[in-house]
This record gives sequence, C-alpha cells and structure tokens, in this order.
Amino acid sequence: MNTQRNRVWAAAAAGLLAAIGMAGAHPASSPTAGVVAPSGASAAGLIVADTPDQLIFKDGRIIEGKVLEETATQVRFLVVVAGISGEQTYNKADILAIERGPVAEEADSPPMGSTMLGAGDHPDHPDAADEAGENAPGVYVLELTGKFGRDIAPTPIRNAIKDAAKHRPDYLIVVLDNAWENRWGQEMSDDQGAAFDQLFQTEDIEPIFTKELPEILGYKPKIVFWVKNAMGGAAFLPLNFDTIYFSSDGRMGGIGNLTEMFGTTGDERVREKQFSLRMGHARGMAVRGGYDTKIVKAMARTDYVLSYRIENGKVVLVEGMPNTDLGEHLLTDDGAGENVDNIQELARGLGNDTLTLDAEIAAILGLSKGTVDDLDSLLYELDIDRNHRMIDGRGERIMTQWGRQLESAERGLRDLWKKYNETQVQGEYRERQAARARQMQLLMKIKSLLEKYGEVYKVRLLKLPPGGLPGIPQIEVMIEQLRQEQMRDRP
Repeated sequence: MNTQRNRVWAAAAAGLLAAIGMAGAHPASSPTAGVVAPSGASAAGLIVADTPDQLIFKDGRIIEGKVLEETATQVRFLVVVAGISGEQTYNKADILAIERGPVAEEADSPPMGSTMLGAGDHPDHPDAADEAGENAPGVYVLELTGKFGRDIAPTPIRNAIKDAAKHRPDYLIVVLDNAWENRWGQEMSDDQGAAFDQLFQTEDIEPIFTKELPEILGYKPKIVFWVKNAMGGAAFLPLNFDTIYFSSDGRMGGIGNLTEMFGTTGDERVREKQFSLRMGHARGMAVRGGYDTKIVKAMARTDYVLSYRIENGKVVLVEGMPNTDLGEHLLTDDGAGENVDNIQELARGLGNDTLTLDAEIAAILGLSKGTVDDLDSLLYELDIDRNHRMIDGRGERIMTQWGRQLESAERGLRDLWKKYNETQVQGEYRERQAARARQMQLLMKIKSLLEKYGEVYKVRLLKLPPGGLPGIPQIEVMIEQLRQEQMRDRP
C-alpha cells in the first residue's frame, strides 16, 4: 500500500514540475525535492494563504506559492499546483517581479530539520535577524598605516588590491591612518610639515583603486574611505571617492604650504602658474569624488578666505569673510597681518590660515557621510551590518611584509656601502682586479636595491647610510669607471 501511495505522489510531483516548468530552476534542485501531502502544509511548516505569493517571469509565466527564502541572486519557492506543493529554486535574472500575498500563518510546529520563516525573518523586514550566506555582500578591509610614501606606497597597495580581487568583494573599506610625524618620530600639528607636493604620490596610488581593481574584477566594488588620519599627501587620496567617513578624532589636511613652496621673490606670474598647475591636479581629484573644489583650495592656500552658511539644510560655501547677518561662519582667513596664526593656535590645532578638516567640519561641508569609531558602526551606516561576509584576506600581512622588506633593504644598503668603502684596490695585479670586481658587484647590488624600492627612494623616505649614497646615475658612472680601470690595468 505504501509503495502504491509513493508512486501516486511521484506521479503527482512529476505533473507539478511539468506544470511549473524547469526553466529557471537551480541546477542542483531534485525533481521530487520538497514534495509533500496535499494538505497544503509546506516543508517549511507554513500554511499557504488564500492569496499566495506570485513569481512573474520575464517570459510571461506566473507561478503561485510561497517565497521561502530570497537572496541577492535566487528565490527558493514553495510551488502549489492543484493542492500539491513542492520546493524549487529560481534565478532572479529570469524573474520580472515578486508579488507577495498576506503573511502566512505559522503551523503549530515545523517538521524536523526544517527552518521556520515568518514575517520577521524575511531580509526585507526591519526586524530581520539575517545570517550572512554565500550571497551576502563581501567586505574586504584594507588598513593603510605608517608614513605616506613609504609604508603607504603603490607596490604594497597594488599587491593588497590583487589579493582583494581574488575574493571578489562587493565593498572595499580603506582605513586611512597615516603617521604625521617629523624625522625624529614626533607628532606634528596640523600645519607643520605641510606637504602639498605629495599630491603626486597620490596620483600614483589612486589609479590602483579606480582603474586597476575594476579592470581585474570586471565590475566596480563600492570603495569606502574611513579617515582616522589623512595628513599631507594622504589627504588627497579620499577625495577621489564619493563615500568618506571620519572617526571622532579624524583629521584631513597638512597640505597648506602651496603658496610658500616657491618663495616670495621673483616673477609672481610664474609662481601663480605653478600654483595653478598643482591646484588643477588637486581639483581634478575633488571633482572625481564629487566635492566642491573650494574646500581643496582652502586646505592648500593660506591666502584664500572661505566662509560658509546653511541654507535649507544645505551648506553654501562663500569666498571671502563671513557676513554675520546671513549666519555665515569663517573657515579660513588670509593668514596675513593680524590674521596670521600664532604658535599657540598652531600647537592647539586652532589655526585657520589653511583648512584642516575634522569630523565635525567634514560632516557640515558634506565631505564626510558620518562619524564612526568602530567597524560595526561603519557597517551599520552602510546598511550591511546584518547581512555581509567579512573577507579574511592577506592585505594586512602584505602591508606589514612591505615594511619589513624596506627595513631589510636599508640594512642591506648600509652593509653594502660599508663593504664598498672598505674594499681597497691594491697589491698584485690579480688582487687589484679582484678588488675592482668586488667594488663593481657591490655597486650593482646597491643600484638594484635603490631601483627595487625606487618609489620610496625618489620621495626621499628610504633611510640611507650616514652621509648618504651616490644617486643611481652616479653609481652607473662609478661602475663604468671601474670597468675602464680594469682594462687599463693589464700587464
């Protein structure tokens, strides 16, 4: 009797699948998976309502039943035809619309091994307690710490981005916290060590995010910058992106020396041309991120006066001193005469000759989307706190390894230069030839290390031996001179 009943249900299931069609079904779905008795109770322990959910397909088919689970790419659906139900999985790419009926009534107890899905469990419900699955957005976090141009450099960032691409992230969160310190490791104030020309280092890094990563992936992930410290050249990098958050003590600036870079003497038109050239690069970054270029100008030039007011909830930037009758507020003055920031104001971070953005001002000016102090809060602001996958990538290890390699190279340069200077060309012919050959070998190794870490060397952040090293062109001349001496010193 049981065997006969099973055959009847198998035949009914076959008829059900024939009625709904296999097009759009998940390849792994079994033709008889989830088939249940005609009582109308689903395998998920739900009673299908009188007005069921509907899947409306792009080819015109309409299937009625109950949505059991919905992901970014698929829908698991309890199909009901002539009182017989069965589960199928459909690709969202084939579905035009999902029409939902009233909330299903819960059965007294769900069958063993099934999952109860109520209204509060659906991903679109505000009380959902989502569990991240394979289709949840992938989040890759890349921390950029240390000195900009040294630790934060194109090569390690490019390697970290390649690692991120292997995991195909939906979100790339870049935590920017660069060191703002002098050569003795002492923390600098906002306007100390201003480094506008580090802009060109940013231009070497920005395409890695905006061009190389999308080319590898074939799509553009959402790139989010979380600013903890973005000083000097690092201040330009977030400007290239439309989603920036600040930490409570975050700051962004340290580029306010543009008008002082070329002195105060000589042809003013020539100096202004240089200013305009550099500002053109900086403005291009702000435009790419969708920010008002006046903000960058206020960050860069001490002679630029900028104020703001709020109109209808939006900020309006005004060039010039504020009109208090209009409720305007000063951001930066002209830094001239009595407006020059004194040493006490600079030390307390209260100077206003150039603009340094903090979390509050960045939010007012619309440059920051919000202020967050932990990753969970950032994920909440991005609206993915309850449905995401944290990707365990190698980014942190890659950045750390780069720092160790730099230190190893610097030790190697000190050792090689010392050995070069200790090698004396003297004695018999063979001894002289061997000494010169050793010197050439040492110089070629030095040249090789300088070239390998050229991106750090060219910005003068590679720690050289005491007294420095000859430049690469000079090393090439020294090697050629040694070769000529070898040829002349023949018996």
